[in-house]
Amino acid sequence: MKPVPRVTRQLAQFLVESRWHDIPAAVRHEAKRTIMNFVGTALGGCGDSAIELAIRALGPFFGSAQATVIGRTERPDAVSAAFLNAVSANVLEFDDTHLRSVIHPAAPVAPAVFALSELHPVGGEECCTQ
Repeated sequence: MKPVPRVTRQLAQFLVESRWHDIPAAVRHEAKRTIMNFVGTALGGCGDSAIELAIRALGPFFGSAQATVIGRTERPDAVSAAFLNAVSANVLEFDDTHLRSVIHPAAPVAPAVFALSELHPVGGEECCTQ
């Protein structure tokens, strides 16, 4: 098995040891803005033809109803909901961008967190410390 890179271990340890009260208020505020951006872009993209196509293609393979597809009535399994919400948030290319790194931090992470939170409901503080 290939060893885990040191930077990955350091990041994982930082995340495990982080506590809500350790996160500066300004950072928590930006996180809230990022989540709002994700929800807005997912709502904007939820009716796009790419989402319609993905639902038609994946629908026969949906597991039990577990999670929300933002802006839609379908309620697939958590993995499918996470995928569809990620596609919805990216399809119009208006999702958040961290300019220094040129990445879209919310769209690949928030859908999985949202779907998981429907399976195991937790608040924001709990989500960041579990």
